Amino acid sequence: MRWIIGDIHGCVRELDDLLRKIRFDPASDELWCTGDIVNTGPDSLRALSLWLEAGGRSVIGNHDAYALLARSGAAPRRKDRLEELFESERCDELLGVLRAFPVMARLEREAKPGVVRLVHAGLHPEWKELDEIAERVDSMVHDDEWLQSDDVQFMTRVRCCDVKGERIRFVGRPEDAHPPYREWDAFYKGSDLIVHGHWAMRGYYRGERTLGLDSGCVYGGRLTAWAVDEERVESVACRETTGY
Repeated sequence: MRWIIGDIHGCVRELDDLLRKIRFDPASDELWCTGDIVNTGPDSLRALSLWLEAGGRSVIGNHDAYALLARSGAAPRRKDRLEELFESERCDELLGVLRAFPVMARLEREAKPGVVRLVHAGLHPEWKELDEIAERVDSMVHDDEWLQSDDVQFMTRVRCCDVKGERIRFVGRPEDAHPPYREWDAFYKGSDLIVHGHWAMRGYYRGERTLGLDSGCVYGGRLTAWAVDEERVESVACRETTGY
């Protein structure tokens, strides 16, 4: 079984609850995350450790990128919840694995034809050949400059943009965006199913060609998992509101 789990944000207890609920078996199952494994929530160290111990893979999210840049000194520290992770003897080892993750992943579906692409936030309206985009971006050295590049920034941060890909800072619901800015997937015309996170206010949804899995666990919502080949959705409730 292949599962994709929405943004974890250090919510290790809920992650453990969800893995138990889906009866995840690392010997036979495959585990992916939409990104943002760390920060905002209560226990980034334990969440990242549990994720990697389970053999989990992920795409890089904006909070993951922030953690990497803050650790290296390439970005100033701001309000975060990374102190325990940064003070751990395993910090650089764990962050090294996180840094190696792609920014876009391709999953071939087994039960039905078609491709699932995983990205943290979204895709640029002008991108058509997604295999070429993924190869071009992820074949680069995953250094601090790469994390701050326009393409990586777009894929890890976009919610609303215009038809040419100009982004705006926006955290509300899609219907609250002002024209010409719309949710990024309004401009997506491809046939592949794009699975993403990043948009807690939007919550879990299933569109015709997109699926959002950030159901806002860290803000009191739920942590959600989607089975790639069975089209099954499972979720667990937040134990307590812990996001800042």
